[in-house]
Amino acid sequence: MSWAPVTAARIAELVRSGFYDGVVFHRVVPGFVVQFGDPGGDGYGGAGKAPLRCETSPATFDAGSVGVALAGRDTGSSQLFVTVASYPHLDGDYPLIGKAGPGWDRIAHGDRIVKARIIE
Repeated sequence: MSWAPVTAARIAELVRSGFYDGVVFHRVVPGFVVQFGDPGGDGYGGAGKAPLRCETSPATFDAGSVGVALAGRDTGSSQLFVTVASYPHLDGDYPLIGKAGPGWDRIAHGDRIVKARIIE
């Protein structure tokens, strides 16, 4: 996605390295978001790389938008969230890196990613 090229490149690198394979969905808020990307599964971990500089944009977070979870400005690492509906209050506050296919509303807390892949 052109709004967050450095962030998207980092996430693509993590996907290609197998980082997300087997990772648990540690945060599921029905009707809002599904979050993953912490190898420890408690929501506090990351990829062990330098934090990413925020690449926020005015892009709209619609259903299926993939964003980078943050704990403040310039703290992004490997944790991502997927929105299950449109949430304008997220617009401009989080890096938007892509779109996910359907079915995220069926994810349950504790489910795992079997194999992550990128569809260009």
